[in-house]
Amino acid sequence: MENVSHGPEIARVLRQLRLAVHRGDVVLDAARVDSWPPGARLALDQCARRAQARGHRFVVRAAA
Repeated sequence: MENVSHGPEIARVLRQLRLAVHRGDVVLDAARVDSWPPGARLALDQCARRAQARGHRFVVRAAA
C-alpha cells in the first residue's frame, strides 16, 4: 500500500486493511502510518484487535 497522509486516502487504506484482516495476516511498514492523525491510528489499533480476535497476525514493522 502506498504512503498516504490525507483523509480520503487514509479512509481508503483503512478499508483495505479491514479486508486484509479478514483474509489473514497483515504486515505494515511503520513509515506508512507515521504521518497519520491520531483518529486514523486508533482505527489501525482496532484492525489489530480484530486480527488478534480472528487468530491472525497484525504487525507494524519499525521504520528502517
